Amino acid sequence: MRVFTLLKQIRLKFIVFFFMLVLSACFLCACDEEHKGIILFNSVPINQNNALHDKKVFAEGTKIYYLFIAPQKMTNDYIRIQVFKLTDKFYNGGEEVVRTKDYRLMKDERYYHTDYFVLYQKGRYGMQVFSHNDFARPIAVSEFIVE
Repeated sequence: MRVFTLLKQIRLKFIVFFFMLVLSACFLCACDEEHKGIILFNSVPINQNNALHDKKVFAEGTKIYYLFIAPQKMTNDYIRIQVFKLTDKFYNGGEEVVRTKDYRLMKDERYYHTDYFVLYQKGRYGMQVFSHNDFARPIAVSEFIVE
């Protein structure tokens, strides 16, 4: 009788161990997601004191300052920043490109870029940053609202 109880315990431990092994493998296989950059917005020029005070709602016609921080040092000299308005129109994917501009990164700006723009139409907007060698996948994407 003790032998059967011992075998049941060993079998139960093996099943738990196997389940934990499969669960760990699933979590480790999901780790190949790309590292993404971030975009922070503010209504005043961004500096060291207010860089982490992200703002998402802006008044119509005011300057929208942004700070793009790359996940790693940019190897390309140029980035493309695109601002688009999120709409309900289905034929263009629900996005209407409002502004696109290319920027040259200086040697000391390989990890970040900061600038501003002004929008005069109310709505929900998105901003995405691309490397010049891959316009299919954005490095960073963020949303904000103009009221």
